[in-house]
Amino acid sequence: MRYTAEILPYHDYPLEVAIRELAGLGFTEVNLWSSAAPLAHHVTPGDDPSAIRAVLDRYGVRPCGLTMYGKTQDEMLERIEFARDLGIDTVIFDCEANYPDFVATFLPTLVEAAARDGVRIAVENHLTVPFNADFESGHGEEQRWDEGVDTLAQIKRLVRDIDHPNLGICLAPPHLWVMQDGISEAITWLAERRKLFYYYIWDIDRAYRHGVDGLNFGAGEQQLPRVGGTLDHAVPLGTLARVGYSGPASLKCHGTGGWPLHHITDELAKADAYVRSCLPR
Repeated sequence: MRYTAEILPYHDYPLEVAIRELAGLGFTEVNLWSSAAPLAHHVTPGDDPSAIRAVLDRYGVRPCGLTMYGKTQDEMLERIEFARDLGIDTVIFDCEANYPDFVATFLPTLVEAAARDGVRIAVENHLTVPFNADFESGHGEEQRWDEGVDTLAQIKRLVRDIDHPNLGICLAPPHLWVMQDGISEAITWLAERRKLFYYYIWDIDRAYRHGVDGLNFGAGEQQLPRVGGTLDHAVPLGTLARVGYSGPASLKCHGTGGWPLHHITDELAKADAYVRSCLPR
């Protein structure tokens, strides 16, 4: 696997500041975000790809993905082309509509465009809460769709319903934990079918209340992998190694809004040290 990082925790800071901090922690691959506020949107269609690449090159970093949550189908089509122009091979988003609509009308057009542009789509297993600006406080749990892509069974259904080499899964452990599915089981099933495109190294607050907290996974400190956290990350990371996964395994958390820059970097440094202690030798 390739140990990478999300730019997401630095969503309040400019692109170059975020890349500088992550490079200082030793990361050479970073997932860029082009999502709806308050999520990170450091890059967006219309930006000069050469200027973005110049920032990355300055710090010895290359992009390992482009995440685009909370966007319309047309906005996602723009971002697939943008990913191609940036030399990014994978775009990430979740189930952006009720499942029947997602597989019938929303996703097929995007898969066709991605195939033309040599880009893969990694759909995140995600609680089926429609995007809203207050999701980090748990808002929207009562609006969950009947069907989405959050359980392992629904992951299996998606890759069966649209079986295309450019469509796979971005596996998010906290969402599987909420749905009480096994992370290593999901890794193995997807890897067997060459459908594991991306993996988040991400935790969740042990105090999470099922059916109440929605997408509120706790403060950023509680979402970062850590000693004594909810998940023992050595287990899924060991599974990734065992199945021969060679894609990104990316350090991630939400919940850093309003944090001083040094606090984000300090907390990421602690999580990074823990993750590196879990990586198979």
